[in-house]
Amino acid sequence: MRVTWATLGGVCAALAAALAFPYIRRDYRTFLEVGPSYAPQNIRGYIIVLVLALFRQEGKGVAIYDRLPEKRCWLPDLPVRNGSRPDTTSHIIQRQLNQQVDPEFAAKALKGTVIPRVQARHTDKTHLSLSKFEFHAEAIFLRPSIPIDDPKNIPSHDTVRRTKREIAHMHDYHDFTLHLALAAQDGKQVLEKGWGQRHPLAGPGVPGPPTEWTFIYAPRDEEEVKVVETIVEASIGYMTNDPAGRVRTGNE
Repeated sequence: MRVTWATLGGVCAALAAALAFPYIRRDYRTFLEVGPSYAPQNIRGYIIVLVLALFRQEGKGVAIYDRLPEKRCWLPDLPVRNGSRPDTTSHIIQRQLNQQVDPEFAAKALKGTVIPRVQARHTDKTHLSLSKFEFHAEAIFLRPSIPIDDPKNIPSHDTVRRTKREIAHMHDYHDFTLHLALAAQDGKQVLEKGWGQRHPLAGPGVPGPPTEWTFIYAPRDEEEVKVVETIVEASIGYMTNDPAGRVRTGNE
């Protein structure tokens, strides 16, 4: 029997598929387990996620923030988060895989609580609606009456435009992590102190959310809830151009 290049190619493709199948099956199972998002929970949704994953960016480096024009910050000095960072999903539906929140604590202190509580302090500039990114989470939005098309109006206008006015949401139907937009220097501090990381599609030239779109790990106790609420407050400050923003000095 004469072996041709086409035959060899077919054999190699079959071997590659056989070797990849266990990984794909495991990854698809993880995709289903992380709960609903913007991608439907079926093969079609998984293919969408795989295609978008081609644009995946590094999410924990901080040098990128110093290249962004916004130099003000709205966060005070944060404590360092206890322990190591949690493991997160390898695909672009960003969720925690360990360090899970106690269910009783989640039901009492987190589920349907954190986002509405913070937004209630800023009803003049924000409102609640379903997330444009997740479709299943209640999110804080900049009010439609506030113009964003003039760069002189809100310095974060490009960030606000790219998030479709969305400021923050919590995945309180799944793992209680959050996504929100932070000023560059605030995002830098959050990453340095271990409270979160960037969205895998956040970065210049990437077809996804802006560089400022940040993933915040789930708060595990009341003290961490206070820190997370402070971070959400800073997100609102940045996205509404609150005058409390200040330039961070080298001593902070």
